[in-house]
Amino acid sequence: MISFEASKKYKPSLHKDSIFIRKFNFFLTGIFMLVLINVINAQNVKDSLSITVEDKKKDSIKVGVKKNNFKLEAPVNYSAEDSLVMDLNLKKAYLYNKSNIQYQDIELKSHFIEIDMSQNEAFAKGSIDSLGKEIDKPQFKDGSDNFEAKTLRYNFNSKKGIITDVTTEQSGGYLHGSKTKKFEDNHVCLTNAHYTTCNLEHPHFYITLSKAKVIPNDKIVSGPAYLVIEDIPIPLGIPFGFFPNKKGNKSGILIPEYGEEEQRGFFLRNGGYYIAINDYMDLSIIGEGYTKGSWGASLLSNYKKRYKYNGNFNISYSNIIVSEKGLPNYQNNKAYYLRWNHSQDSKAHPYHNFSANVNIGSQTYNRFNMYSYQNRLRSEMQSSVSYRQQWPNSPFNLSANLRHSQNFSDSTITLSLPDIYFSMSRKTLFKKIGISYSSNLQNSIHTKEDKLLTDNTLHQMRNGIKHSVPVSANFKILKYVNLNPSLTYTERWYVSKINKEWIPTQIIGNDTIAEYLKTDTIQGFSRAGDWAFSLPFSTQLYGFYLPRNPTKRFKGLRHLMTPTVSFSYRPDYTNLYYKTTQKDTYGNTETYSIFQNGFFGTPPSGKYGMVNFSLNNQFEMKMKEKNDTANKVNKITLLDQLSINTSYNLAIDSLNWQPVQLQARTTLFKILNLYANATYNLYSFDSLGRFINTFEYQRTKKLANLIQANISSSFSINSDGFTKNKNNITTEVARQAAVAAGLPDDYMNNYVDFKIPWTLQITYTLSQSNYFNVSSQKLEPRTIQTLSFSGDLSLTQKWKISFSSGYDFISHKFTYTNLN
Repeated sequence: MISFEASKKYKPSLHKDSIFIRKFNFFLTGIFMLVLINVINAQNVKDSLSITVEDKKKDSIKVGVKKNNFKLEAPVNYSAEDSLVMDLNLKKAYLYNKSNIQYQDIELKSHFIEIDMSQNEAFAKGSIDSLGKEIDKPQFKDGSDNFEAKTLRYNFNSKKGIITDVTTEQSGGYLHGSKTKKFEDNHVCLTNAHYTTCNLEHPHFYITLSKAKVIPNDKIVSGPAYLVIEDIPIPLGIPFGFFPNKKGNKSGILIPEYGEEEQRGFFLRNGGYYIAINDYMDLSIIGEGYTKGSWGASLLSNYKKRYKYNGNFNISYSNIIVSEKGLPNYQNNKAYYLRWNHSQDSKAHPYHNFSANVNIGSQTYNRFNMYSYQNRLRSEMQSSVSYRQQWPNSPFNLSANLRHSQNFSDSTITLSLPDIYFSMSRKTLFKKIGISYSSNLQNSIHTKEDKLLTDNTLHQMRNGIKHSVPVSANFKILKYVNLNPSLTYTERWYVSKINKEWIPTQIIGNDTIAEYLKTDTIQGFSRAGDWAFSLPFSTQLYGFYLPRNPTKRFKGLRHLMTPTVSFSYRPDYTNLYYKTTQKDTYGNTETYSIFQNGFFGTPPSGKYGMVNFSLNNQFEMKMKEKNDTANKVNKITLLDQLSINTSYNLAIDSLNWQPVQLQARTTLFKILNLYANATYNLYSFDSLGRFINTFEYQRTKKLANLIQANISSSFSINSDGFTKNKNNITTEVARQAAVAAGLPDDYMNNYVDFKIPWTLQITYTLSQSNYFNVSSQKLEPRTIQTLSFSGDLSLTQKWKISFSSGYDFISHKFTYTNLN
């Protein structure tokens, strides 16, 4: 027996042969011959005591040696981490530990491979690790076909093979066989087989096949079969099974489904013909018919080009007949539906993108031809088609959208054709002053579905163009105060405006025309511009507390304060874009905007001047880790936010101070979120509950009136919080849960399988809003107190249970509960 390392590569002469069995024969025969040649060459060394025979007589005995015409088609690569052993007596070759043999597009990997040339057989098997787990099992690959098995034995004379515990992928499913026989024509017979779509080695669910036959690129047929879920047989069986196993798209007939519908009678639907146009697109022609006369037809297509785009569309038309002629509930309606989804791959182009999500249909189609309860109950359809363009190395961006919204409850439809947005990102004009620009064009219509295509549609359109030019700067005052002034100019363009006029009573001949308010639409280009200015100041103040004894775990406390004062101003545009007219016979007047029908509205009326005040606080401390010899210090946030905000209105003559708002937020133990807010009004109120220009402190010595307050807390945990870390120490959440249950930590971790993915969210909310009671002449509270919870549990990779519910402590009832 001879052994040597296996790491060789040979390049013999080429000879073409396209038959897979012959390739496999050459594959195994070539390996043995190459190894044998190595052994013979290693022994062919010249003897130092050789004797030369000068008289070379012709041998009287001729030995016929048949010439071997065996030629390999391509190089054979083989390797083994451990060794390659040749047994010349038994005519066997052995490859040990992560053995690998490659020949053309055939590859065999296994822990151990044995080649027996006397029997013309190859045998491969895996190994068992120290934990008793199978590793390096035989993996065989021929082009796109591959499988994994426990053992593999192949005879390249009979071209048959025996495979145990094989797993192979078949058209999106997985076929497991305990014992498999492979024939010369590549047909495969299996016993005790499992067919599943679960990709695990031990699937959670499968169909058990007593025996089956696989015909490559055609079908899988089986004998009696039944369903198994989590290794529990389900009493759902079939006498035989048929599973298509063809690769690629194939044209063919679509078998219709049959049934009965109360309003339209018995039916055959979703039947037709499937056309595989090419590798990138298909088309389905589908029809349906009902015994009461209804019928329908649809065109469905899917298309996809790798790294470019993908999408699908559905065009459907139906003639829906309900009941019988002559009956009061008889209906004969025409219905249509159009759906188009298109998306561009992110790799297709870095600077532009096109996508579409179109859903347009009649209300009748949605009511009769949508078979899921979500679609039947929805009251509207929405569509959008969008295009985005970026220019490289420039600040400009462009986006264009077409939008559609259809409401079935009132038969209204809203179209936005188009919505174009163009922008320029901020560019620096001077050292600290920058400018940006944006423009938005909108054109929309809102009307009834049956009036969409009438002549009056164009006159009902609302449109306009809005330009915005912000100019901003960033300065520092005295090194610590940030000053960020900004000036924004906004311009609106319209193609029409309105004029209202009160027309008095007119007497024309014998006719009397009563007085009325006349509204005229004046066509022509019009514009409206306004500007606004803001000037914010902000800084940051720090407060520190450092302990006198630095050897303790507590290292210090930091308080960060961020005060902000800002001033905002906008002029009064009432005289430019607003008019006043009489509106009724009582002489009452109204002030209206001449652009009130414009899409982007009108510059606001009235002067605006506001001073805003805010103070935000944050508290943090540093703690040394317990029992840490490296003196590692952690930063712990005690309070994420504690803020107070209010403002003073300079443009009004009373009630200048706006309500004061308080907010606080923090997180405890990294899983418990706490939030609170409250709103106070500084002014007092009269006998009707209206606030007056008198401070509450002047009246009752109380600082302010509480308007509303809210406190909420949320708690979220998942399965990851209960698993052990790398040091095999349970997390604090798991430890507390174990202690609360009276169980030791290790026992608790072993008792519950926390590896199953699950989540749980719990939220508690307490809200109070005060209203003025005229009878008691005081503020009285309205309280809301709820507890909501939701979560999910993943039984397998494809089975999940989710739930959500809650409880109202005021009404003592459970809220809406959902279980999926």
